[in-house]
Amino acid sequence: MNSSVNSFIPLPLGACVIWLLAMTSGCKTAQQPARPMESYETRQEEKNSVINIPVKITVADLEQEVNKRLSGVIYEDKTFDDGDDLKVKATKRDRINIVIDSQLVKYRVPLSLNIQYNAGITTLEATGDIALHFKTQYAVKPDWSLETATSIEGYDWLQKPRVKMVGINLPVGFIADMIMKNSKKTIAKAIDEQVGEQLQLGNIMKEAWRNMFNPVLVSPEYKTWLLVNPQRIGMAPLKMQNNEITTTIVVESKPAVRIGEKPATPNLTALPDFKYLQPSNDEFIVNLNAEISYREAEQMAKQQLVGETFSQGKRSVKVEDLQLYGQGNQLIVNTRLSGAYNGSIYLAGNPVFHPEKNVIDVEDLRFTLDTENFLYRSAGWLLKSTINKKIQENLDFLLDYNLKDLQSQLQQQLADYQIAPGIRLKGQLSQLQLQNAFLTVDGFNVQLGLKGKVNVWVSQLN
Repeated sequence: MNSSVNSFIPLPLGACVIWLLAMTSGCKTAQQPARPMESYETRQEEKNSVINIPVKITVADLEQEVNKRLSGVIYEDKTFDDGDDLKVKATKRDRINIVIDSQLVKYRVPLSLNIQYNAGITTLEATGDIALHFKTQYAVKPDWSLETATSIEGYDWLQKPRVKMVGINLPVGFIADMIMKNSKKTIAKAIDEQVGEQLQLGNIMKEAWRNMFNPVLVSPEYKTWLLVNPQRIGMAPLKMQNNEITTTIVVESKPAVRIGEKPATPNLTALPDFKYLQPSNDEFIVNLNAEISYREAEQMAKQQLVGETFSQGKRSVKVEDLQLYGQGNQLIVNTRLSGAYNGSIYLAGNPVFHPEKNVIDVEDLRFTLDTENFLYRSAGWLLKSTINKKIQENLDFLLDYNLKDLQSQLQQQLADYQIAPGIRLKGQLSQLQLQNAFLTVDGFNVQLGLKGKVNVWVSQLN
């Protein structure tokens, strides 16, 4: 008997099974390619933005409110017994006119006078017309409230009062001085009160400052939110131009755009103390950090790709899911497939900013090295399919489309926006320019530069 045959000793069945499993597991290839490690490079540079907001109030509106307040009898002296032998009634004769001169508001108040003069043997009556000139000096206090002080500058007679009696002359100079002295107590006080009521700058600025911290829904369709993030605020001195009171609010901020769910409201800081600031020009320059979260990007990409089938010969796979994240400066696309291949494959591409086209392309989207090696061994036919090209096309569409749409959505908001009753913001967005694009732990971060003009029109004073 052959010695080699005699030396064979059969193994028990259980030991054979264990040996076969051990041999199989030792030779078995991995069932999935390795997932690329997630990592990010910080390249964000925050830039302050300056928004110049011209504010215009028509003088006619201010005059209308002052004229409503000051009407009818302005001043009346009803007794001869105060040592002047005169009774005088001063009634508003015509419309009060207002002029802005540097940091002064000037008023011309025309009055009709009814005068009774105690001549001893009889009482004489006369009428006349006088225009009193007032000036209001204003200052903005650190808390943005207005401080006003109104005084009389002088007068001019529109028609001097006279009586038709020989030898009787009315003391017109004395009458004018008396009118001015007493009107200071009534008209000047009323002007200060009216300006304070109509131009409550402190309350307006506090409310505006608070509102700047609220996220603004720019585009409901694409869930685009604007965060102003104000840092500093100031105002240019008031001017009078073309029958308008003008000034410019200067806001320094670090605005950001978020695409996705409503972002949390930043912590509110106190309104900075008032300072006079001179605007550089009538344009605003805004540097935005627009962030598109991976979650939102995935949802939009899935609408185009999930359910898509890719075939090569008799084999085919269907896209079941997508996940996006970053590795350094590369975008990783985890694509889960079913069909002839079940599992994940990983692709990597470079988000690149093209300023001449104002778009971001995800260039050179390829299978990761580990995915490529794995597919060579187990599903080489997938390497010949168009799956990576199709994914790249849809990622380009995602970034390009939303950034272009952002410009039109912002323009719609700027066209005519009501800040408050009687206060409207109107503007023109002239340019939206991409500056940089990179990946963060939360998503795509795109630095944008916006240029344009904006005006605030006050058509109603409250």
